[in-house]
Amino acid sequence: MRKKREDLDEVTLILRDLKNDEWTIRQKAVSRIGQLDDPVTLDDLIGRTGSEKWYIREMIAAGIRSIVNPVLAGSLQSGLKTGDDCIRNACARALGLMRCMEAEDLLTKAERDPYCRVRKTARTSLELIREHSR
Repeated sequence: MRKKREDLDEVTLILRDLKNDEWTIRQKAVSRIGQLDDPVTLDDLIGRTGSEKWYIREMIAAGIRSIVNPVLAGSLQSGLKTGDDCIRNACARALGLMRCMEAEDLLTKAERDPYCRVRKTARTSLELIREHSR
């Protein structure tokens, strides 16, 4: 028996909606990720992405890339350290867009990431942060 929607946590709802057949529901779920304001929820989402299929991880990453809430910077930094390559790349991008100076050392380390997209995004994010701090 499926639980009622109101009985499910936000991450479970987002993951369920990302798997929905209707495109508009999937898009709304991606938007909800970008509007998260609770670090615990983002940590949970990032932690649960590893068991998801690649296209679900890509949608999660799309939502993460649009996060600009500085309250989530710590969660994004954790995701940059522990997520899969798709999530690491999205976290690096979000940190750069929010000009998170606290992530500068971590992004410098990410310039040596095994995955080329993460390396490139880390460089771009560092440029954004350094440009902003001048």
